[in-house]
Amino acid sequence: MSVDTASLAVLLRRAQWLLDDLAHDVGGGRLDAGDLTGTAAVLDELALLLKEKAPLEGTVECSQLSLISLPSPRRS
Repeated sequence: MSVDTASLAVLLRRAQWLLDDLAHDVGGGRLDAGDLTGTAAVLDELALLLKEKAPLEGTVECSQLSLISLPSPRRS
């Protein structure tokens, strides 16, 4: 696994944690407009990055990942 591929994997895992935290909050009846808007913005950026990295055919090695700033997961 290259450094770029590892970086993408870490970025995807951090997005998963962000969604886990949001799901927990929403399930507990805590809807925060800022969290919802911020998460939507992160997912928009992540979707663009994934589309950029999607190969036209087969599998390619990731290179020059864009920098997306994901908040650190909250631990309750």
